[in-house]
Order: sequence, then C-alpha cells, then structure tokens
Amino acid sequence: MTALGILRQIERGQTLSSGEVFDAVFEAGILLSDSDVEADDALEIAIRLLEARRIGQLPDGCWDAVEFLAEECGLYPYIDVGRFDFITQTLLEAHAVDLRGKLYLHSKQMQVLLWLLNGDNVILSAPTSFGKSLLVDAFIARVRPHTVVMILPTIALIDECRRRLNATFGGSYAIISTTSEDYDKTKASIFVLTQERFLQRKDVDAIDFLFVDEFYKLDPSRDDGRFETLNLALYRALPRAKQCFMAGPHIREISLGERWRGNFRFVRTDYRTVTVNIIDRSASAERFQTFLADLKGVGDESSLVFTATPGSAQTLMNNMISAGVAYPTELGQKLGAWIEKNYHEGWAVAKGSEKGIAVHHGRLPRSLGQLFVQLFDSGVLKVLICTSTLIEGVNTSAANVFIYDKKINRTDFDFFSFANIRGRVGRMMRHFIGNAFLYHSPPDEIETYVDVPMLADPAASTDFLLVNAKRDELSQAGRARQDAVIDDSKLPASILREHGAMGLPLLSELLAQIESILSKSPRRLVWAGFPDMEQRNAVAELCLFVARSRREQTGVHTERQIGWAWSQLKSCRTLPAFLRWFARTFSAKGEAAGIDGAFQFLQACEFSFPRSLSAIEAIVKHLNPTKNVSYVAYIASLENWFRPAWMKQLDEGGLPIPLSERLLPNLDNPTSRADALDQIRYLNLETITDIDEIDRFILKATRNER
Repeated sequence: MTALGILRQIERGQTLSSGEVFDAVFEAGILLSDSDVEADDALEIAIRLLEARRIGQLPDGCWDAVEFLAEECGLYPYIDVGRFDFITQTLLEAHAVDLRGKLYLHSKQMQVLLWLLNGDNVILSAPTSFGKSLLVDAFIARVRPHTVVMILPTIALIDECRRRLNATFGGSYAIISTTSEDYDKTKASIFVLTQERFLQRKDVDAIDFLFVDEFYKLDPSRDDGRFETLNLALYRALPRAKQCFMAGPHIREISLGERWRGNFRFVRTDYRTVTVNIIDRSASAERFQTFLADLKGVGDESSLVFTATPGSAQTLMNNMISAGVAYPTELGQKLGAWIEKNYHEGWAVAKGSEKGIAVHHGRLPRSLGQLFVQLFDSGVLKVLICTSTLIEGVNTSAANVFIYDKKINRTDFDFFSFANIRGRVGRMMRHFIGNAFLYHSPPDEIETYVDVPMLADPAASTDFLLVNAKRDELSQAGRARQDAVIDDSKLPASILREHGAMGLPLLSELLAQIESILSKSPRRLVWAGFPDMEQRNAVAELCLFVARSRREQTGVHTERQIGWAWSQLKSCRTLPAFLRWFARTFSAKGEAAGIDGAFQFLQACEFSFPRSLSAIEAIVKHLNPTKNVSYVAYIASLENWFRPAWMKQLDEGGLPIPLSERLLPNLDNPTSRADALDQIRYLNLETITDIDEIDRFILKATRNER
C-alpha cells in the first residue's frame, strides 16, 4: 500500500510511526519534483499529515518534516514561520496580507493576486476551499479601488459577505447591499448585490473593480432560471468596469466571444487546502437508518445535511427529532423558546433548535438563517439541514456533509453540483479533512464548459437577452431578429427590456389578461398609491396568474386569499401576529403546513409579487398613457412586508423584524437603516424589560454593524 493509502485509512486513536511519516513525506517529495505545488496527491499527503498533527497522531520529532512539506506545497497559512531560516521567512512574508491582522496566502492565491495587482482581468476556476473571498479582500486592501461591485448569486451569500467586509473595511468603505441605500459617489463604496439588485440600481455608472462569484451560473445549460439576469448584469457592468475578476469551481473552459476573448486571463487550478473522505452508502436499502447511524458515528462534530427542497429539509428534521437525535445545549434550548415567542409557538424550527438541529433554506427569515449559521459555526448547533441556498457559496466550518437527497428542487444534480456540495466540507485552519457521506450513487465525472451567451453571441441567445443587446454590437442578422422579436410583440421595447426576464410569451399573455380587465372595469387597474379591496383583488389575480405560469409557490391558492393576506399583513401590528393569523386561517392540512405557507407567502411578497406588480403597472401605463397609474408605493410597502424599510434591511443584516418591532417604542422614528443602527447602538438595554439572552446575543452582533 502507498503512503497516501495508509494516511487515508488511519483511524482516530491510532498514531503514525516515524517511518510511515518519512515514507509519506518522501512520496510527496517525488511527486513534487515531477510536477509542482499543484501535484494533487502531494497536496493531499501534506494536508492529511497536518490533520494528523492537529489531532495528535504524529510521533515526536516529525513536526518539522511535516512543516517543510507544507512549505514545499505552498500551504503557507498552515505553517509556523518561526521554524524556518531567514531566506524562507522572507519568502513567506511576501505572501502576507493585512486584513484585521496578518494572514498568509497560499502560493497559488498569491500568483492570482499578482495577476490582479498587475491589472489583469482574471477568470478563476478553483475548488471551494481555494480561498477566493480572501483574494478579493486582499486585492481591495492593497489597491483600495474607489468603487467595487460584487455580484453574488444568493441573499445568503450577500449576508455573509457584507458581514466580512464590514468587519474589514467598514471604517473606510460604505458597504451597500440593497437597492434603496443611498450612494454617495464621492465616497469609497463596495456594492454587494445579487444580479437583480444590480440591474435595479441605475446609479452605478463607474466601477473600478468588478467581482462576479459563481460565474458558471451564466451558462444556459445549468437549468438556472436566473441565468438571463446574470448575463444581462455582466453585459451592463463590464463596459463600466476598469477591471474584472470572476470566480467559480470546477470549470474546464469558458466561451466569451470574439470581443472579450483576449481580455481575460483564464486560470484553472485544482489547488486545494482541505481534502475529503468520500463515504458511499448508496448500496444501503435503509437510507434514513443508515444516515442516523452515520450521524451517530461522527459524534458531536459539526455536520451539514443537504436536502432537495425546504419541504424535504423540514421533513428530515422532524424525522430526526422523532428518532431521538439531539445535541442539547443551554443556549439552544433558549433559542427554541425565543423562536416560539418571536415567530410562532407551533413552528417545528423551534423544536429543532432546542435539539441542536437547524434548517436553512430560502423561505427562512434571513436574520434567522444568519443566526443559525453563526451558532452552527460556533458549535451551539451541531447539525444544519440545508438546501442549495446555503450550499452555493456560503462558508461554514462543517467537518461532515451528508448528501441525503440527490436532487436540487426537482432535478437530479450533475457532477458539477455534486462536487460543489461535496466541497462545502472542511475549512482552512479548522478541519483539514472532511467527510462526505453519499446516500445515492454519485453522478459520472464530466468536464464543465461555460458559455456566456450575452457576450459570445447575443443574436443567438434568448429573446429577452436579444432585445437588451445594443444594436451596434449585433450582426445584420442579429438586428433583423431583434426587430422581429419587438415587432411580433404588442408591447414596446422598453417594457420587453425591463420585464422580459419573466418570459416574453408570458408578458404577452399578461397583456391579454390586463386588456380583458380594463375593458370591463378600468378602475380595478387604473389607480395610484394604495389599492382598495376590489383593486387589490384585481392585481392579486394577475400576480397569481404569473406565479402559476412560472410554477412559483405563493402559500395561498386564490386571488381573494392573496388580497386578504396582503390586507392582514398590512394591518397586523406585529409579524408574529400575522403568522398566527395566517397559520390559523390557512391550516386545512394542519398548523405546520399553515406556518410553512405563511413563509412561502412572505417570500412571494418580497420577490415574485413585486416583480409581477411592476410589470402590470408598466403595461397598464402603456395602455393608459394619460391616466395617473402608480403602484410604486404599494410595491415598496409589499417588499418590506408593510414594515418600515429599515426594519426589512436590518432583518437582512441579522436583526429579526420581531425584535425590531419590540425595540420600536424605544426608538425615535428612524429614517434609514443607518439611523436605526445608530439609535440601537446607544440604547440602554438595562432599561428595556422585554430583552432576553438571545436578544442580547443578536444585538451584540448588530451593534458591530456599520
């Protein structure tokens, strides 16, 4: 057996012999002499020896050998600088960056950073554990670009990134992560936005540094319904950007088209800083029982569990609780009681928290999702059951990942998604080696190619992207097709460009529905400000039509239910009161289903309903150009759940709306997120009676925000 094979099979409690360590270092040395620091097996040997050192499996006298091997592999963050001579120390210091203290980049990170510092546009394909976020921070710290735009795929990733940037750059940069925050162009600013939020901001006209994360989502074949908006965001941002950096994992090649092909340096590397043990349980007939045994086998180590949907995450958590799985802590038990008080006493999420188990998915209030990740990273919560919203990009410190389902929503994940999920395990400086448990046969390994249609050939792309392409960038055939798409529609090009992401055929169908309502009762759609009940039901009917066409969940099933729930969301004084009303009113399948439906509804209020209302408003205005039609105030209120905008913004920043509602009597009518934060910082919590330990835990983190 090879030395690497021995390292892979060593069990906890065993100690390596000095001969085995020497053989492993020797084997890695041969691999390094034949290749370079990216020799895959050499890296794995170094990482496994570092893990053996961390948990006490190295014999005395072998530490120096492991340190020197790590240095040879370029794993500078893992080594003790003091063990080396002056020349080597000088080399290591050349890889140091100052980010809230001195940090060392590994050799491949520094190579990419040097290209960025040289002014290159870089597209980086690297494993999850490479440390791409640290590269971005190091670049900003060295160059200090005036305006930075970071386009990230999920709100969960925005949450994490904003916190990190606030801690590092909050004193010198304005960190902007929403569409409504003010932007002073004279001040250094970092925008942290999803592609949709970037497209909504019309004030970012000059970008010094553009970062696009998870760039593989640009490819239409990824079966991601948001690929069009990401393509459009990149298309509009690139001409304004002095420099661009795109990053993502496991990409073989990217197609950018003739215009951009020579402008980017494509870097593909398999360099990693952690390694993974793959434990295949796909042959087991009893998946749940096998999973329970595996979970018990890892003890109280932190574990991510991947499931397909929010519903499957909830079901698995309930089944685990019924099976007696529990990791009780005093804080976890208090958290469960806090969730019951601040959201709903019948919500199963509270029961899970009491047992040291949490869920993380797109329906969860963002502040609560952040709290779960923080408590998971700190060890208070031991198991985090998640969907792709957490898997795609958010850094956690899990020692284990259990890939329980084989689907993302309704589609089997491919090798790319599997590798991305698997890559969530392990973390630099905490878990050198992670375990990935599989309960389905892994997909076949394939090379992943990324096509960027808006850059490569807009004329051959979707109708929505085509109508957004500049005419002077299209061929004669492309212009002819663009004209045909616009001419075939009864809507003006401006509406197709602004709202076509929902699908141009669907826009045409929506136009027909609107024309039908206007022909019978114009006042139902021709209004400004806030609608009355009849008007509210009319737009609810259209929103439901769009949601059903796009197979989006709304939590309720008729336009009257939507209109009624909108009215109750506005009139209920607190969010817990609304949740209780909703669960009580729409609980035909039980209270748990009613609570889940409430969060589906709130998610629709935040995203799909406002998007549909904006398109409806544009079409009604087009058909009634002389009438006063304005849904803007209602859309903004709906997006914020009819709470002050600062409450919703702080919820995204980690302060739950129910806590803000309880603090409100102690605040002086905050006018903005920043104003609310300032007032909360100076509150004397000792004078507020309705504040408990969990509240204080959350407020401590919030007061550190800028």
